Amino acid sequence: MRLSKKICNILQLLIISALFSTACVEKDVDPNDPAAAFVRARESYDDEMYEIAIQKLGEFKSRFPYSKHAPEAELMVADAHYQLGHFSEAASAYEQFVRLHPRHEKADFAQFRVGESYWAEAPDSIDREQDYTIKAITEWEKLVKNYPQSSQLSKAQELLQQGRRRVAEHSEFIAKFYCKQEIYHACAYRYLQLAEQYPQFKDLSKKAYSKAAVAFEEMSKTKSKDEQSDANIYFKSMSSSELKAKADELKKKADGIAL
Repeated sequence: MRLSKKICNILQLLIISALFSTACVEKDVDPNDPAAAFVRARESYDDEMYEIAIQKLGEFKSRFPYSKHAPEAELMVADAHYQLGHFSEAASAYEQFVRLHPRHEKADFAQFRVGESYWAEAPDSIDREQDYTIKAITEWEKLVKNYPQSSQLSKAQELLQQGRRRVAEHSEFIAKFYCKQEIYHACAYRYLQLAEQYPQFKDLSKKAYSKAAVAFEEMSKTKSKDEQSDANIYFKSMSSSELKAKADELKKKADGIAL
């Protein structure tokens, strides 16, 4: 019973202390001096106390929404989320910053960070879905298009190459699965899609055309045995001879790619 009373007393003291601190903060904010208020609000960010910084900078933005410091406060909130590893929140905050301030001197940095936030969420393993990788690619492509003079451009282009390669390898992983399962129409379709979408990766394109050719040959064999077979549904309208001709065409394409 005594312990419960002690806990209650401690809680009451904490509540009173919190209320007193809040009151002091409120009194300390001069509604006519947003510059001074911003300096106070950013102290936690400068001290790398990012959780508190998000709160303080958010309060500043609410009190002084039209201050010249408001955009910087918004960007710092996004940065704080990024530093904390809150990548979804960071992406959203950076996106909002770019949307509201597309001509700001740091808009290109924010656009780059949108992609970086999604990239941080993307899996390295090619056997997993690459939705976040694709989102990162999309955001970096916006940077290249909208901010061609950005200092972030070189890094973005490097990451774009890595991202596209990862997505291409994921596509190859799926194509391999269909081939292994002897679902040849899906195997051929996936490999053709890979070769056509990512011609810059010659090693993958060469392999893709070669594997697709094998799949078309298998479909040709199936078709010659049963013209009504629905095993090759993606290429159902093609005759056995047409499927074989397609296989030969793809072999030539594969042979024509020099590594």
